[in-house]
Amino acid sequence: MYAKHMLALFGTVLLLSSFSLPLLLDEVYAQTFTANTNQRSYAARDTLVVFGKSVPNDSLIAEFFNPQGKLILRTQIDAGVEGSFSRILMEWPTIPDEKFSFGVYTLKLTSSLTKEEKFLVLRFSDVPTAGAVGERRLELNVSVPQVIGKEETAKIIVEVSVNGVLVKGSTDETLKGSRIYYPDGSIAQIDNFVAIDDGIYLADFSSDTVGHHVIHIQAFYQGLLANTAHGIFVEEGTILSLGKEIGRVNENLEKLRAETIERNLELAKAVENVSLAAGQVTSLLLPVIGMIVVVVVLQATILSRRGKPNNH
Repeated sequence: MYAKHMLALFGTVLLLSSFSLPLLLDEVYAQTFTANTNQRSYAARDTLVVFGKSVPNDSLIAEFFNPQGKLILRTQIDAGVEGSFSRILMEWPTIPDEKFSFGVYTLKLTSSLTKEEKFLVLRFSDVPTAGAVGERRLELNVSVPQVIGKEETAKIIVEVSVNGVLVKGSTDETLKGSRIYYPDGSIAQIDNFVAIDDGIYLADFSSDTVGHHVIHIQAFYQGLLANTAHGIFVEEGTILSLGKEIGRVNENLEKLRAETIERNLELAKAVENVSLAAGQVTSLLLPVIGMIVVVVVLQATILSRRGKPNNH
């Protein structure tokens, strides 16, 4: 009987352990998975080193994403028998390019045993630390019409500046990543930009395809990368010409309105002048009329006296 009770107790413990042990191991693994890098801000030719601790004999998948969210590096890092790991991932390039531009990068580490993930945020910059005084920002200002007609030509105006100062760069290098997405899914590079001044570029756009087009402008200057997108809808008809005609009509209406107001003011002034003149004439005539009345009265008096008979 005692042996049966012990066997049943052992079976219960074993059953409970089968449920609780994986949960306990996951908790321990989660607590032991740590990761870090030798720096948080990097400059050209700095070395990126990642280190930390995971579960024994773990295999970590390291994925490195640039500021545009593109995967630029993927590798495996093996942990030792104690779970520790350390690995040189890369050396930052001397000259930044579109793949390695200045900005914020994300390093993702995934454990192949616990499936836990760690995310580390890094910065590649031309200054020692992120956010320091003197950090440069590449800015884009794009002007395009929202709607144009089929086969009409619109102007794409792009301003490129660093911290508000227009840059001096060639169109081939500064805007070479710019492109157009057509309604049918096709993509074409914008290769007709012309620099009309420092940091100001102009390109013509036309399309014989009706629908929504996306103008993607990408600028790269001295290691800095910036992107923006604008939509243009192409319709049947002559939208730009119609807009110009409406603009001319509105301009003519505005001129007519101004002329009408001016003429009304002139008419009001003329009426006012006439009223003043009439008042002046009236003021001059009143004494004359008064004198005439006096003369008439005197004549009537004289005539009335002459008409009376003489008593003598």
